[in-house]
Amino acid sequence: HAEFIDDMMDYQNIPDYEQQLPFVITPNSDQMVKLDQTQHHVLKEELKKSLFVLPDGQPIVWFSKWIRKPLKARLTGSDLFPLLWQQAKQNQQKILVIVSDEIFGEKLKQDYDNIVCYAPPFFEINTPDFDKICQELIEQIKDFQPKFVITGISFPKQEWLNLTIYTALKKQKIPSPLFLCLGASAEFYVGVRKRAPLFLQKVGLEWLHRLWLEPGRMWRRYILGVFSLLNLFGKEMTKEIFQKKS
Repeated sequence: HAEFIDDMMDYQNIPDYEQQLPFVITPNSDQMVKLDQTQHHVLKEELKKSLFVLPDGQPIVWFSKWIRKPLKARLTGSDLFPLLWQQAKQNQQKILVIVSDEIFGEKLKQDYDNIVCYAPPFFEINTPDFDKICQELIEQIKDFQPKFVITGISFPKQEWLNLTIYTALKKQKIPSPLFLCLGASAEFYVGVRKRAPLFLQKVGLEWLHRLWLEPGRMWRRYILGVFSLLNLFGKEMTKEIFQKKS
């Protein structure tokens, strides 16, 4: 994964950088299913422009092989975070981290002090609260000038938050940081949450560990979600077959 980290550290020199979205996304199976839903189609089209799209879910890698468009491997947000974090620490590069709560932000500051943490209050997208949070973060970026913005809140709030901020920065002709949509990855790094055992990670069964820890919250995503995922894979496979015939 060293090549990805090197590219991210030097993202502004990537060919056609100006025509792409300075985003790192690590879609998992649940997010792929949601992005296929009508209400998320606008977001899906925007995220296609991201500089870095790294598969988080192992089923995505397996399916890419079935349709003979193999992805080399997955790089989860939880594996990416410590690699980039340590590199940024080594280079003393500034990071703005959007966190779920202030206590968690303090844990990150204890690990690396050249950061600013922002814990937004609860909000819904496209509301006055959302607009206020975006404006506060834009001011933080102007003042602190971070190289990276790591967003650790839920999908699709983190994606829309980053898109709105990026669009505003672009209109104001302010250089953009690299936005990383990494969900709970930082929480795993500081030990707020526990990752699945390594043997489960290697065989793509991290979901089983999360289901065991949080059955009330996760059963709908993982038990019912598998049917939506299979439906999505079926549509993509059908599309691939028709493309080959034409």
